[in-house]
Parts: sequence; structure tokens; C-alpha cells
Amino acid sequence: METLTSQLPTLNKYIKRIKRQQTEDKDCNKWDVEKQLPKLPVPDLNSTLDKYLRCLQPILPSKKFEHTRKLVEEFRSPNGIGHQLQELLLKYASETENWVRQYFKDENDQLRFVSRLICGILDYKVLIDARELPVDRATSREKGQPLCMEQYYRLFSSYRIPGADNDRLLLTKTKVIHEPEHVIVAYRNTFWVLDVVVNFTRLDEDDLYVLLKRIVQMGDDDPVSDDVGIFSSLPRRMWGKIRMELMTDALNRDSLDLIERCIFLVCLDKVENNWDIYDNTLESNADECTLLTKYSEIERNNLSLAEQILHGGKNMINCCNRWYDKTMQFIVGEDGACGVNYEHSPSEAIAVIQLIEHLFRYMTEKSKERFRRSKSLCELPTPHRLKWNLNKLLRRQIKTAKDTLRSSIDDFDLNILEFNDYGKAFVKLHNMSPDAFIQMSLQFTYFKMYDKLVSTYESASTRRFYFGRVDNIRANTPEVLEWAQAMVDEENIIPAAEKLQLFRRAMQAQTDLMIQNILGQGMDNHMLALKQIAHNHQIPIPELFLDEGYKMSSHFALSTSQVTTNLAESFMCYGAVVPDGYGCSYNVHDDQFCFCISSFKSCLTTDSTRFADVLTDTLYEIRDLCTLVQKQQTLALRRPSYASKMELPVIPTLITSARNVIAENPSRTDK
Repeated sequence: METLTSQLPTLNKYIKRIKRQQTEDKDCNKWDVEKQLPKLPVPDLNSTLDKYLRCLQPILPSKKFEHTRKLVEEFRSPNGIGHQLQELLLKYASETENWVRQYFKDENDQLRFVSRLICGILDYKVLIDARELPVDRATSREKGQPLCMEQYYRLFSSYRIPGADNDRLLLTKTKVIHEPEHVIVAYRNTFWVLDVVVNFTRLDEDDLYVLLKRIVQMGDDDPVSDDVGIFSSLPRRMWGKIRMELMTDALNRDSLDLIERCIFLVCLDKVENNWDIYDNTLESNADECTLLTKYSEIERNNLSLAEQILHGGKNMINCCNRWYDKTMQFIVGEDGACGVNYEHSPSEAIAVIQLIEHLFRYMTEKSKERFRRSKSLCELPTPHRLKWNLNKLLRRQIKTAKDTLRSSIDDFDLNILEFNDYGKAFVKLHNMSPDAFIQMSLQFTYFKMYDKLVSTYESASTRRFYFGRVDNIRANTPEVLEWAQAMVDEENIIPAAEKLQLFRRAMQAQTDLMIQNILGQGMDNHMLALKQIAHNHQIPIPELFLDEGYKMSSHFALSTSQVTTNLAESFMCYGAVVPDGYGCSYNVHDDQFCFCISSFKSCLTTDSTRFADVLTDTLYEIRDLCTLVQKQQTLALRRPSYASKMELPVIPTLITSARNVIAENPSRTDK
């Protein structure tokens, strides 16, 4: 029987080239890719508790810290509960593949592009289903080491089902024999079934284009929308109860089943013309002619693009054109806006981004090939629209969901900062780690705004181990606090050289934590597992986990992530994870940094625009610190606003071309 990959010569050639490049890499050749990845180790108990105290020391008042320290010493004493829990965890780890894994479960141009996108994904899915993707390799610390690929294999086979109490992750198993497969197309806030495999035959790009045109035509002929997709934006428990109500009707059950079993969603978005929402120059009393003229002059910008991908846009024209429980939603607008909104439970951002980068490179190569798939011989099936029976209660809930989302959109405070005065090239010139440099910048920015440090989250991949996901690099170290306090020295006592030395020391502490995490010696997963082991064995929760210090350590007022992508003019964004905090993803380039800063307007103490302004000031301040010392000047730095003194712009540059954005849809919980 001919294999599917043999039917895809372009795909075969692309994959063989990647594998050949790996075999020619001396770092990759050191590792046996056929050998099972090692198990994630259980860290030493005392090491984890020491790290726990270090992360709390800079953020807790001295009296509270002393109380927490006593609880820690009691927890790890010879007769303390800590050693008992550690032994139970070690026993569990010996009996399972990955001891932390369980805690992660629970018009024509647009259509032509979408048809190519679907074809490219389906070609790539052949490799995913056959588990033949080229193995990712570590690029630092044991270079060339194989990384766990399991996250890739869940991207097109998973779905998050809401529950009244807890959500669950549904994983569909790939069959050896092809069953009819389908994609769900969202258009005009309705959902359509697009069969992509018919009579065991894959539809080609031209066939898909024809079917997409039919969906658009039928949707335009009958533009009345169901708006059911808005339910998936509700708080999880509320959505879980509504889903149970939907399931009482057979028609609704069939529609839900088709959505839950689809490969992915494609959202065809209508263009959002109201760019004045993002432009402060329009006068509220402008006449219609002025408004229409102004609309044509206002360019699409990063902020409007990011918000469209995250939630459909401020005018809510596309807000029901989503289904947030599906892992992968590819969003393509009439104006060329392109992005991905993904549900976070099955995998981390790095797997999503690397897959998308592979996908677009492959699509580019495929477009250059003369080879064309033979024309489908089957009669094209007519796409059908999903139908719903909505009682009065459900129709009222749609209005409630729209009001809830409207309130959330109004509350969402997003600022996209493109800092163009320097990038990682400058950082590397000074022999510094770009990621540690940015993390220190974020810490100092927060310190300047609030005169304190807070618990900080930065994901660290543990994919060197079987079924590895992430642990947490906590940048709020004692070394950072010492450096930040030195930087705001108002009396010019501390010379620049000493400040730079403290800066390097803080970066080294950050780097050391990063290395410990990626090598399986992180703190957060270990602490979580110890707490859960106690619960699983009906052991009273140790007081250490009920302490205010533990609650503060888990309250991530600064949630950060470096999400570097090589796709031109692309970036990633997400929301803050606590009501009084910031979310900050960043993309590092040779000559610029891109930051997506988010918070909530309902919090009186946070302000994304102010954070961006102070961060800009921080980046200039650190640059000048490095330059001063490099030039062997001894002038001690004060704390001026460098951006304002030098009259440098701090407003993100508006874009004039279509751009891509990946929106992370994190695990949501009810407030």
C-alpha cells in the first residue's frame, strides 16, 4: 500500500532536507534520536525549599518572611511532613512516565490563501499522524539534545470540554484507516462543515477554494447569525452549564460533536472599518463625510490586529466568529489580517510557533513546485451549516455572553511597544544574554513604578524529558532587588561600574535559574506535586501551603514570556493572569524589541501605556549604563526619564502592511 508521504513529494523533499541538515550537525550527531528521552527528575527537597525562600525574600516584608522561613524549616525537618511527601512523590515518579504531566491535563485573495493554508496544514498533518516530524533539538546547554515532540501531536487532535466544576481535555485517537475528516469554517458568526477527505481522497487546493466560495455565498445569501460561538468566551463554569443545556437537544449534540471532532477551525473575518476606535484624533462630533474620509486615511495597526485575533475586535463584529475551546483557530480577515488563536492546555507557545514556521516555509516551497496533485475525481460535497435549537433560556444567555465579553473587551488594556533604537545585537556586543537582559528590564520597570518586586512567571521548557512541558523561571531574585535599589540611588554614591556589576550579577542569577529549570531542577512543579501528593493520600495540607507567603508566590503580578518567531512582522500576545497584574510577551530581534503589554483597566494600580513608557525609559537607562562603563566614564547615573530628556518617541509605530499575530488563549478560571 502506497504511503501518504510518498504521495506528497514536496513534503518528502522538505522533510528529508531537514533531517539531512540534522545528520550533518555535529551537535545533533552526539545524540541517539531513537533512544527514549529520560524521565523528568524529581528535584532534591532541600534545593526546592531553598529556591522557594529565595523567591519570597525580595517580595515579602521581613516579619512575614521570617514566619514563612520557620514553616519551611518545620516542613523539611527530619520529622516534618516534607520528607514523607517527597518519598510518596519519588514512588509515584518511579511508576509513571512524567510525574508532573497530570497537572497539565485537566474576497478571492482571502479564500485562495485559506485554501492553500488548509492544504499545507493537511500535508503537515500527515507527518503528525505518522509521528514522523523531524525531532527538535536543544540549541543551548547540551546542544543537539533531542526534545520531546508530544506537544505537536496534540495540536490537531485535542479539544477542551468545559465542565460545571473542572474542564477536561479530549484527545482523539488517529486511526490507521482514513475516516472522513473535516474542518469547521466560521463565517458571519455561523459555523460550516468543510469536508477535506471524501471517499478516502484528499481534496486539493482548487476544490477547497470552490467549497470556501460556496460557504461565503451561502452565508451572504442567508446572513442571519446564530451567535452560538460567543458561549465559549464565557467563564468556564458558566459555559459548562450552558453546554449541558445545549446537550439536551439532539440537533445541538450533533453540532457540538462536529465542532469537537474537527481538525481545526478557520475563521473568515469581516473587515473592521472602525479604526477610529484605535485612533484618538477623531472628534466626537465629526460629520459622516469627515468620518468616511478619515477611515480611508487610518492605517491598520498592531493593536487593532492583536485585539481582533484575541477577541474579534472592539466593535465585536467578529466576536461570535470564534470557538475558543478548539486548540487551533486560524483567523484570516478580508483585509489580509492573519493570526492564530490557540487554547493553551495541550501545548506551549513554542510548539505552536515552530509548527507554524515549518508550515509557512513548506507552503512557500510548495508554491514553487511544478508538481500539482491530480484533480479529485469525486463529486464535491456541499458544505452544510451547523444548526442549533435554542430555547428562550439559551437565547437570553447569548445576550448575557455578549454583555460579558463587551465588558471584558472594554476592560482589556493592551499596549504594543516596538522599541527600535537597539536590539539583541547591542546586548550580545556586551556579552549579555538577551533574555536575561529583558527580564532585568521588566523587573526594574516594575520596581520604578511600584517601589517593589512581585512574583514573576517566565516559562522554561522541560522538553528534554519525556512528556516535558514547562516550569517557571522566577526573575524576582534577591540579586535583582539589590541592583534595582542601586539604580535608583538619588545621592550618586554608587558608581556606574558597580551598578553594571550588580546588573551582571542579577542576570547571572536569572541564567542559573533558567538552566536549573530546563534541566529538570525547577521549583514550581515540585512544590505543586508535593501539595497534590498530600491531597491524593488524604494527608492534611501542610501549613506551608496555607501560608500567605505561598499565596503570594503563586500570585503572578508579572507574567512574561519570550516568544521569538522568525516569521516576518509577527508577534504574540496574551492577557494578564491576575486582576492586578501585567502580561508581557516579547520578541527579540537584532535591531529591535517588541513587547505586548496587557493589564485590566478596572484595576486602579495598573496601566499598560505607563508601563510601556517606563519600560522605554528603562531600556535607554540600561543602554546608557553599559555605554558609560564601556567608555570608562565614572559618572554615576541618576534616574531621569531618558525618553523625555532625549525627546525620543515611545508610541508604537503604526504599520501599513498586513501582519501576523498569535494570540494565546490561556487556561481560564472563574474569578
